[in-house]
Amino acid sequence: MSLLLTLAPLSSGVRADSNLTHRRAHRRPVPRVVRLLGSVRGLRLPRARIVRWVDHSAHTVARYYGRFPASRVDVSVRRGYGRRVGAGRTHAGRRIVIRLGRRVSSHALDRDWVLVHELLHTTFPRLARRHRWMREGLATYLEPILRARAGDLSEREVWARFASGLPQGLPRRGDRGLDRTPSWGRVYWGGTLYWLLADMGIRRQTHGRRSLRDALRAIAAAGGNGRVVWPMARVLRVGDRATGTHVMSRLYRRMARSPHPVDLRALLLRLGVHRATRGRAFALDHTAPMARLRRAIVRGR
Repeated sequence: MSLLLTLAPLSSGVRADSNLTHRRAHRRPVPRVVRLLGSVRGLRLPRARIVRWVDHSAHTVARYYGRFPASRVDVSVRRGYGRRVGAGRTHAGRRIVIRLGRRVSSHALDRDWVLVHELLHTTFPRLARRHRWMREGLATYLEPILRARAGDLSEREVWARFASGLPQGLPRRGDRGLDRTPSWGRVYWGGTLYWLLADMGIRRQTHGRRSLRDALRAIAAAGGNGRVVWPMARVLRVGDRATGTHVMSRLYRRMARSPHPVDLRALLLRLGVHRATRGRAFALDHTAPMARLRRAIVRGR
């Protein structure tokens, strides 16, 4: 048994779901776009709570783009075991299948990252298989940032995620570049590193007037969502044109076919992200040289 929830494009003009506005009082009004089909029998949580979770995840993505880029996304929720949100998978940018434990809690939905990650796959064009790192890296990069902007994560939590995960994306011996090294770490975290460097590069070259969001909004406005297949050259061309830079294309040439090592520890220190004195937690240094850039990436400035 599954639930189908239909997300239409988001645009301004109709009130938002009042149950989802407590975290951000200044949310732009968008129409209610979630339609629940089927039964929720077998799940501990009621129908309304599942709808609010999907709706909130959709709003989280739509705020970044200004609207939801895809015309429709069907989300099939399948029952699993336990108390957690399970794995998700996106099919051709049209349908997401995600598993919920029978005893999943409201707190688990509040802390979930999987649905936002999968929804982000519907906002970016599909690419040739060798470029899978670009799609997975984008979803991995944006998911915590967007959830922080929605009030669901702190800035420190976002950078702790990056500081913990990005080392897994660094090239190792025998690496042949992101296009030719399809290991898990390089696909997910190597791709994340590409997008972090691209976002930083765009912001620095334009003195903060443009960011990665301008590139992604332009790609979406040109019809580049998960329902279509684009060549890499078009993604880079549209993104660079929107920012008035060559950051995306030049970074792609450096990282796609060669290892392009990055001194990640030094980069994080310049951003003001370092391991706390005690334990394994990370702390933020607001006096670091690029602390302002770090804050802007998360806060959207």
